[in-house]
Amino acid sequence: MQPHNRSLGFNILVLSLTFLAVTFLLLALLWPKAPASSNVSGDLTQYVAKSVGYQVVIYQTGRSDPVLMTGVDIRTLPQADQEALAEGIPLQDATALAHLLEDYDA
Repeated sequence: MQPHNRSLGFNILVLSLTFLAVTFLLLALLWPKAPASSNVSGDLTQYVAKSVGYQVVIYQTGRSDPVLMTGVDIRTLPQADQEALAEGIPLQDATALAHLLEDYDA
């Protein structure tokens, strides 16, 4: 009966180690990555506002897919703003993003 107990203990050990390995793998895959800083000046731009078609679109730095399609028609904005959006307006954080959207939506 003792060999059976060793086998059971070994199986529990293997299951525990497998569970830990899967847990660490999931954490490594799902943990948010630190933003890649391509700016030497230390500027940590979090968002970029751009014009796409006739709309203001918000991108998160380092991502190619938009995080927000604002519905703001750039044709209603001053020419200087339209030109800035064509180049991309860097936004430091969510507060700066909120201010920009508030200004354009007014």
